[in-house]
Amino acid sequence: MNLTPIQQSVLLALNTEWQTPKQIADQLQKEDLSIVNQSIIDLIHEGLVQTNFVVLGTYRLTSDDSFAKTILRGE
Repeated sequence: MNLTPIQQSVLLALNTEWQTPKQIADQLQKEDLSIVNQSIIDLIHEGLVQTNFVVLGTYRLTSDDSFAKTILRGE
């Protein structure tokens, strides 16, 4: 899995709570919402992020993504 720097940033901004792309973009401050949206889609395809089918437009880390996040942080 090769993640771009923005994908890594989005991944690190996500947690196990449901968030909107706007909330994630606000955490990253410098990133455009459309770039965050595309990164979320890419991370979903990688199996790192899941979408909420009850509240559309919200996303969170998958349960097994904590390992990938730990690797990115260098822990």
